Amino acid sequence: MKRKETDCAIVRRLVFLCIFMLSAFGFQPVRAQLYEQGVKQIIEALAADSLTKAEALIRQTIAIDPLKKSNAILYQYLGEVLCRQGESEKALDAYGRGIELSPSPDLLLGRASLYLQLNNQERALTDYNKVLEDNKDCEEALFFRAFILTQQRRFKEARSDYNRLLELNPMHEDARLGLAILNSKDGRPREAMEGLDALVRLHPTHVRHLLARCGLLEKRKEYEKAMKDVQTAIELEPDNPECYLTRASLYLTMKKKRLARQDCRTAISLGASPEHVAPILAEIGK
Repeated sequence: MKRKETDCAIVRRLVFLCIFMLSAFGFQPVRAQLYEQGVKQIIEALAADSLTKAEALIRQTIAIDPLKKSNAILYQYLGEVLCRQGESEKALDAYGRGIELSPSPDLLLGRASLYLQLNNQERALTDYNKVLEDNKDCEEALFFRAFILTQQRRFKEARSDYNRLLELNPMHEDARLGLAILNSKDGRPREAMEGLDALVRLHPTHVRHLLARCGLLEKRKEYEKAMKDVQTAIELEPDNPECYLTRASLYLTMKKKRLARQDCRTAISLGASPEHVAPILAEIGK
């Protein structure tokens, strides 16, 4: 669920900013030249994937005129760089400073995504709401707001967002999966299964749909069908720890604790966090 943007897209926007600043500072050629030089150096640092250097250059360029509204875009890049460096709190501060200068949708979406990664759903929801106040059809904000509302069991509101998103983009894969999961949580198993069946037909190699359907089949005690889905998922992505955790859950339901424990160990060896595996192991130990 994480927002991603290619370095090429970042560079394109920085080039635009560079051109814009030349005209904006036309009456101050020295400052304009310094700003242009800073942006060019940032582009070079990002192209070389030199995050520490890019961070320093962004800060230096902002310092040329700290209150300039156009610095908002540089704060956005700073937030993205800090996120990639694992500096979440500093990234939030960067996004916040940019929003103070100019509350653009990109800045709000970037900060909301980071809040969501940090499991701060309420603040993420606030930012998504702000985006949707100005653009009620923003697909990214609609999707993630629906996801959060589903987590909060606010099913009616979440359904409204998913339905709106699917009106805008009927083939939106994530929205279709999200709606199927919502239907399962909201006591609509038939609709949930129909949605997952359709997704598997459309995207037979997409493991997440197979795992979601496996979970629903497990709830319906259709263990043979569930096992077939998870086995297919493992064949498609043998190094995906989520596949083994899903099968471990199924084995546990089928009272095959030894096999469930074995899959938990495999999942951990493939990178699953111990915290993620702990609930299944706790059930195995009972």
